[in-house]
Amino acid sequence: MNEFMQEYRTLLADNSAKAEKQLYKRAKKGGLIALSALNEYYEKCVTEAKTPKEASKIRQKALKAALLGAAQNSPYWLIWVGEMYRFGVGTEKNEKKAFSYYEKAADLDDVDGIVKVGRAYLNGMGVPTDYQKSLCFFEKAAEQDNPEAMILAAYQYENGKGVNADYEKTLEWLGRAECSCKLRLEGELSEKDREYYESLLQDVDNKRRHCESVTCVELIGKEDCPMERRQKAFSQLLELAHEKCDSRAQVSMGILYEEGKFVGQDERKALEYYLMAAGNGSTGAMNNIGNFYLHGKGVAKDYDKAFEWYQKATELSGNAAAECSLGMCYQYGYGTEIDYEKARCFYALSAKQGLGLAYYRMGLLYEQGLGVTKDIRIAKQYFGEALHRGCREAALKL
Repeated sequence: MNEFMQEYRTLLADNSAKAEKQLYKRAKKGGLIALSALNEYYEKCVTEAKTPKEASKIRQKALKAALLGAAQNSPYWLIWVGEMYRFGVGTEKNEKKAFSYYEKAADLDDVDGIVKVGRAYLNGMGVPTDYQKSLCFFEKAAEQDNPEAMILAAYQYENGKGVNADYEKTLEWLGRAECSCKLRLEGELSEKDREYYESLLQDVDNKRRHCESVTCVELIGKEDCPMERRQKAFSQLLELAHEKCDSRAQVSMGILYEEGKFVGQDERKALEYYLMAAGNGSTGAMNNIGNFYLHGKGVAKDYDKAFEWYQKATELSGNAAAECSLGMCYQYGYGTEIDYEKARCFYALSAKQGLGLAYYRMGLLYEQGLGVTKDIRIAKQYFGEALHRGCREAALKL
């Protein structure tokens, strides 16, 4: 293969226009090595393009070529085309089409395709969110010793996605992923693959610390537990927050100080911990900081800063609480202009992730006719769903 690739690269270097046509013909006849060389050439051309329009035309040709590989049921090219549709490379963004190509690769029992389909069901990308289906696909990929799938399964057990939260199961999956990564790192790998497995090991370590943080918080909250054990758990949580810089431990410390549980209530200290966690990328902490600025807790009230923190959390990961908070800002004009349509959109995004408060706030829009036609029947449907999802405020509306 390397010999052919080198031959094709030489052809492209000598006469790119002529070689491009020749390689496309060979790819059309099933030459996957020719297709790889052609794709490599297109990627180089994109980096050298002088205008966005020129780069766009090259990407369109790259998609046309990649579709030749997908037509041959090559899992690699099926996934490649899926990625192009997912991110809108050389075409309009189309998540449904992206999913269809991932699914074809998965049907061929390609482990990367199986993981892609699992991720799609996990995140509602091109298909409705279905945590049970996503877990099935991750478990199927794990049977082929895929550590990424093991970590994703651990994530579902850690966060109770489609299953009851189970930290023992989470740690079990993380242990399997760790063993798989370490075994692979003992062999010969390209620099890119080595970085990939090392990053997965770092992810395992992070999630393991998160589980330890949750366990500590649970022990601290058990009033019938001996004080010595609770104090030991608090010391461990402190270590995780400061020495290991674990964002979940930092958020947990912030909550303890905000609510005054086990420690004296101290809103400024709580804010310090939330800021630490936000610095480590915690969007939950960012939402909490926004709440502090919105209500003037431990800091002067500042609607503009509250809006900025909510927006940052939403843009980084689509945090459900932050999306709901951002919708509230647009509904009431906190740090921005009142815009009921944007408020409804952000509530809808949050509700899609199952947040009861978002359903409640959607109900308020229909109850009051804000940006939508006033409809008490629809409002009550939202209030009912909000109550079902744990929003107690909704009970007063039913």
